[in-house]
Amino acid sequence: MKVCLAEKPSVAREIAQVIGADRRMDGYYEGNGYQVTWTFGHFCQLKEPDDYRPEWKR
Repeated sequence: MKVCLAEKPSVAREIAQVIGADRRMDGYYEGNGYQVTWTFGHFCQLKEPDDYRPEWKR
């Protein structure tokens, strides 16, 4: 099983249609070896190099 995480339900629905995850479950789509679910808004953000190592500060 492969999991796809989308930024919002409408994007999850479109991904699910393309990959054949055609069963609508409670909070996700499932089918063809995939589960497609979603979150709302940004769930990660980029970090600056110096957030990892101070010597990488520009």
